[in-house]
Amino acid sequence: MKIKANYVIKTIKDEFVVVPIKDEALRFRGIITLNNTAKFIFETLKNANLDKHELLELMLEKYDADKGLLEKDIDNFVKILEENDLLE
Repeated sequence: MKIKANYVIKTIKDEFVVVPIKDEALRFRGIITLNNTAKFIFETLKNANLDKHELLELMLEKYDADKGLLEKDIDNFVKILEENDLLE
């Protein structure tokens, strides 16, 4: 999994949002707001092509959280990315 090139994160006040740039700005009409976990997933997949297991391992290193909970977070956010065609 990897985030398409023409998406970036912008900070608006205390919120993180995904913003399309270049040609994607014509296709994608909306905003995806990110919490800290989703921001980590987005930034990680923006910089590397990882499968779910690799992403989970990175999250386990960063967060002191239950493995099952992190897997659920990954599944939920990846579903949003897929529904909005943000993955290569």
